Amino acid sequence: ASVSCAEGEKEVAEATVEEPKQEIAYDLNDPKDKLLIFEKLQGDLSGKITYSYSEGRVFGIRPDQPDSLNLFGKEVFRYSGCGMKKKRQLDNGNVDTKSIGWLLYRNPKDDTFLSSMVNPYTGEEVEVPPFRAGIRGGVMTPNGPEVEATFTMESTAFNAPLNLVFTPIGNTMHVTRHAFTKWFEKKSQTWRTEMTLDTYDFDISFLYDRSHTHIPSSYHWTSQTSWLSLLKMAGTPGHMIWTSSGQTFQNKEDLPQDFIIATEEKQPDIFKEPLLWEGNE
Repeated sequence: ASVSCAEGEKEVAEATVEEPKQEIAYDLNDPKDKLLIFEKLQGDLSGKITYSYSEGRVFGIRPDQPDSLNLFGKEVFRYSGCGMKKKRQLDNGNVDTKSIGWLLYRNPKDDTFLSSMVNPYTGEEVEVPPFRAGIRGGVMTPNGPEVEATFTMESTAFNAPLNLVFTPIGNTMHVTRHAFTKWFEKKSQTWRTEMTLDTYDFDISFLYDRSHTHIPSSYHWTSQTSWLSLLKMAGTPGHMIWTSSGQTFQNKEDLPQDFIIATEEKQPDIFKEPLLWEGNE
């Protein structure tokens, strides 16, 4: 009886042995590791082209009109956007990116793609051409980006380590990053200002293994910025709030079909435009 009792205790002890706790393989306070995590969230360091897709809503805020909620805030439009990106890690640890980004405006009432719209603040019909980002590439370092851009800009993200804030929630890692930016818009000949907050939520297990070249996540973006120039509201008190949610896909075919069709109609051949590294043109 004593033998069987001892064997039973051994079985119980073996059954209660816990799996060794996995640990995060990155130093979340090291600017170099922050850079790697951030770039893996945004794309794939293997060099594979990725498609970061998002859908958003845009609101106008008039703090000078507090007596009427209808004047204080309005949903102006919605949009769908995509960024095609190709990334590689350089020998010095920096990350080189080539990208094309664009967005298409949508009607907030029926979600159709727009070519023109009525400004809900002024009642004036304005054209809303598809937007195409001017930034085409750059190198990201642990101390901020070296950016190739077609316009003049300043940002708190320049010449400073990534200000990533990591918050583990259960099995999910919640990461946020904010920046304050201004740029000179050639079309309106005005300086534009913006505050942005990027948010990523992903399975924390992707931080246990440094060999992952991409970290899949749910992505959210919020921006407070000046009135969009196409609304023709320069000098009007207030600002705009942009918000979007999305994720990164490995294939163009994973994008919503209506977005692919609208893109090929409004931005012909953009999916075919090559993303080439310097010296490989």
